[in-house]
Amino acid sequence: MAEFALYAWGNFLYETELDRLAEWLEPAVLTGERMFLHPDVAMSDDGPLRVDASRSLYAVSGRFASGRDLALAPPRTDDWRIGYLRLVTDGSVDDAERVLRELEQQGCELNRDDDPGRNPLPIGEIVAGWEELHGQWDVALVRL
Repeated sequence: MAEFALYAWGNFLYETELDRLAEWLEPAVLTGERMFLHPDVAMSDDGPLRVDASRSLYAVSGRFASGRDLALAPPRTDDWRIGYLRLVTDGSVDDAERVLRELEQQGCELNRDDDPGRNPLPIGEIVAGWEELHGQWDVALVRL
């Protein structure tokens, strides 16, 4: 059975430099022992995104690596940032849709695109994409 993941990224994260928080590199976050929660990493005022940083994708010196990979070999450079946040789901389409409904209930307005055309992520195949109405966030459902 296929596994699915819900990834989020966008201008908000980069423009506010939340993609460079030291907390992204905490060992318990990188290994998946602890979920990443930060009050400012949010799509609405109603709560932070629940991020599995161990399976999120980090950009390090122009290459992508998972948090788990970075737990084994931490970056030796300041040239890193979180690139694509893997939102916490159970790996099913149904649970990804539940997370999206919760975001919409929190006031996040998302436009769905069932034919996104290209995959900006370095992994998987995009099944559907969403763009936040203010252009600050993108979300993709990815078949791994």
